[in-house]
Amino acid sequence: MNSVIKNCRIIGNQTISEPTDIIIENGVISDIGNFGSINGYDVDGKYVSAGFIDIHTHGGNCSDFMDATDEAFDNILKFHLKNGTTAVLATSLTSPVDLIKRFLSETRRYMSKPPKYARVLGAHLEGPFLSLKNCGAQNPKYLLDPKRDDYSFILDNSDIVKTVTIAPERDEDGAMTRALTNAGITVAGGHDDGAYPEFMPAVNSGLRHLTHIYCAMSGLGTKEGVRQIGLREYGLWNDGLTCEMIADNVHIPPEMAKFILKCKGADKTVCVSDSLRCAGMPDDGRIYTLGNDGDETSLKVKISNGIAVLADGSKFAGSITSVREMVKNLINAGVPIAEAFKTGTSAPAAVIGEKRRGYVKKGCIADLCVLDEDFNVSAVYVGGKKFEREDLL
Repeated sequence: MNSVIKNCRIIGNQTISEPTDIIIENGVISDIGNFGSINGYDVDGKYVSAGFIDIHTHGGNCSDFMDATDEAFDNILKFHLKNGTTAVLATSLTSPVDLIKRFLSETRRYMSKPPKYARVLGAHLEGPFLSLKNCGAQNPKYLLDPKRDDYSFILDNSDIVKTVTIAPERDEDGAMTRALTNAGITVAGGHDDGAYPEFMPAVNSGLRHLTHIYCAMSGLGTKEGVRQIGLREYGLWNDGLTCEMIADNVHIPPEMAKFILKCKGADKTVCVSDSLRCAGMPDDGRIYTLGNDGDETSLKVKISNGIAVLADGSKFAGSITSVREMVKNLINAGVPIAEAFKTGTSAPAAVIGEKRRGYVKKGCIADLCVLDEDFNVSAVYVGGKKFEREDLL
């Protein structure tokens, strides 16, 4: 499928271009420049960015990836595509292992088909190897311990599992982290209750990413009479670690988002939606299931004043905000446009080793987002296939 986008301003990694044209051939950006009389889609000076990449999303449009059906995947990926996200990691929740295996099986099968909406690049397993104290909106009933419980089901699916979130202090000798890292999986720390000496075996064994920093994560505290930093402080000063943040102005307020960016830089900070089944749904008091809709033990959530919370209102429970909206929040907080866009495009691509996505460059996959001056979506391209906004409503 060949096409041309004309008179667009490309949001690059450092700057925003003057109006230019993009030629797409066979789903790939084949050239960028001013091509005069060549006909195409004239965007009249609108922005074009790489499509957003969401490496931590559980659901949307009243569906959850743990439902493990084509219909659920379609619903979620349509929600993301209309918000400019062209690729995701389908993300699981702490659940019985047989349900996680079912989710992985559906993810593999879905990935084998041409994308209908946004593309699934793989899976992110958030749990079940998390801490009890900081499991957040995960079901504590199904938490596992790497010292005692089998994690071979993850290694058996290493062809599609891109990221696994663990509480690193529970991997006391680093054996699980080392095994996953050797299998090509990014090990992320999160939902933990550790202190500096306790999580270092996992760090030294290959842990290199942090899941939604400052949310359900250990911090500076006193253990056995000694003041010690937690994972969030360690992650801020260790330049070898990348981190996610939920920049919805609720989980992470604007001032904190700018602080994280000051410490880590936009290249190593990833905006993630952590979106749930209720993302894209009205704030009408309805109760939704976290995880598989057929699991009677699943936790329940609702939208309250525009925020996803557990049904009893006791905790935040993921978000209902897209990556595009988070990038816009950063811009509104004073972050330069090109820097803000990195957090939703090239930074997540780097975390999962995607070298041909996350950039608007010759030779890259034509996953693109056309945006107006207020960063609202006008059109989206997935592998060169164009979707008008009206197609996604």
